[in-house]
Amino acid sequence: MTVSKKKSSSHKAEFLANEKHSYRRWTREIIRYGDLDPVGHVNNNAYGLFIENARTMLFMDAERQIKSGSNLGSECDWVLRKLDIDFLREIHYPGEVEVGIAITRIGTSSMVVNHGVFTEDYCAATAVGISVYFDLKTRSSTAIPEIIQQTMLDLAAPKN
Repeated sequence: MTVSKKKSSSHKAEFLANEKHSYRRWTREIIRYGDLDPVGHVNNNAYGLFIENARTMLFMDAERQIKSGSNLGSECDWVLRKLDIDFLREIHYPGEVEVGIAITRIGTSSMVVNHGVFTEDYCAATAVGISVYFDLKTRSSTAIPEIIQQTMLDLAAPKN
């Protein structure tokens, strides 16, 4: 699979967000009793937290890699512009989930990040988020440096 680094692309490789084989980067979350709703399954907010943790770990790992070999400062950070979650099946307590994360497109100032939330047996949810590279001083989006684009792809490009 080729990840698009163009602003717009007429050809997009198929990415199957609900298939484990699509991801090569993973985080693991333990389901807490407090994640349950009154019906007894994991509530929708918990899915958002699972996804947020996966995204945050990706950004932290990328920052560590870049800062160890670069003079990039911390004038910029990532903000979540949009998150669309598709709830496919219930998850029950107790248990664990694995969250796959894959960057399927990088543009000038933003990237598309796909997620899959999996139990042992099935995909419980998929999500697509748009993360924007944000200048903390000007309070606006800014171009993603090439080193950050490449590091993100090295860490979380979809599995071929």
